[in-house]
Amino acid sequence: MRDKAVHMVAFAPHPLDADLGIGGTVARMTQEGKEVIVVVCTNGDKGSSDPDMKPEELAQIREQEQLVSAKMLGVTEVIFLRHPDLGLEYTPELRKEILRLILTYRPEIVATCDPYKQYFSNPDHRVISQTLLDAIWPCALAPNTYRDLLEQGLQLHKVKEVLLWQTEEPNYRLDISDTFDIKKAALSCHKSQIGDPMEAEFEEILTNGATVAAEGENYRFGEAFHRLEVLQRL
Repeated sequence: MRDKAVHMVAFAPHPLDADLGIGGTVARMTQEGKEVIVVVCTNGDKGSSDPDMKPEELAQIREQEQLVSAKMLGVTEVIFLRHPDLGLEYTPELRKEILRLILTYRPEIVATCDPYKQYFSNPDHRVISQTLLDAIWPCALAPNTYRDLLEQGLQLHKVKEVLLWQTEEPNYRLDISDTFDIKKAALSCHKSQIGDPMEAEFEEILTNGATVAAEGENYRFGEAFHRLEVLQRL
């Protein structure tokens, strides 16, 4: 077991996803001295419309882009699970893999995308977020679901809250005015996805989204989430 629990673990379905969804908040947390870890669940090898781009080459490119961007945000560690892009399925094995990470790093906060986005939604987003929510509660609070992990020294853990990004029902907003430029710089590292330099359309969407997330608040840029307090008992 680790000696120290981390403040937050962000589970990204693909490279770039966490930077886009919660990058400003991550930078704010790390500037405050809080430890943040990012888990990238798939290798992103389908994330290109270029028929000449080979999947194995794209996966390597995106992994390196993620490492550079994570350094900019102050992320302590990036964990690559390397499942095939567009290949995640809700299985007991995936849930156990996610649960092992939760019990190992013992985060106060867990973040991922909202699984309930309507209509068009990447299937990896739906699968990983629902799997994660089920791992946090009830599985992490039910030791009889992971006797093998207990025997390895991992103990029950109670995550306090979940932040869901890309939500259609935000109930929690955070000020990222001081870290918006850091988020933008981190996203610029993902050249295979947003161009080099950053495509003007993407930059406009990014800025507009941060502006909308700050509407009604006394700051310029924000990130909006659906925040869930996790039940602390079965």
